[in-house]
Amino acid sequence: MQQYETLFVLHPDVPEAQVRETVDRAKRLIEGMGGRPGPVHEWGMRDLAYPIQKQRRGYYIVMEYAAGGDVVKELERTLKIADEVLRFVSVRAAEIKRKERPSRAKKAQRAGRPAAEAASGIE
Repeated sequence: MQQYETLFVLHPDVPEAQVRETVDRAKRLIEGMGGRPGPVHEWGMRDLAYPIQKQRRGYYIVMEYAAGGDVVKELERTLKIADEVLRFVSVRAAEIKRKERPSRAKKAQRAGRPAAEAASGIE
C-alpha cells in the first residue's frame, strides 16, 4: 500500500449535505476496496485559476489515504462520473516529499566536501 492524496474541486452551488455525501462515498469506496482512509482537509470555497464549466469558484477538498493503485483508479473513475466534481487530481504522497530541495549540507556531502564549508556558504 502507498500513501496517496486526492484533491477534488466541487461545484460551488453544491449544498453542504451533498459535499458530505461525496466525501463519505469516497471514504466508503476506499475502505470497501481494502484501503485506509486518512484525514480529510476541507479548504472551502476558493477562486479557480481559470473558469471550469463556466464556474469561477469551487469547493476544495483534499483526502489522504493508504491504498493500492487499483483503489486510486476506481476512485478517479467514480469522481469522473460525479456531476458535482469539476476537477480532481491524485498524487502519491512519496512523490511530494521527493521533490523537496536538499539542504546545503546534503549537497556538500554529495560533492565530497565537509558540511562546515557548506554551512558557511564557501563554494
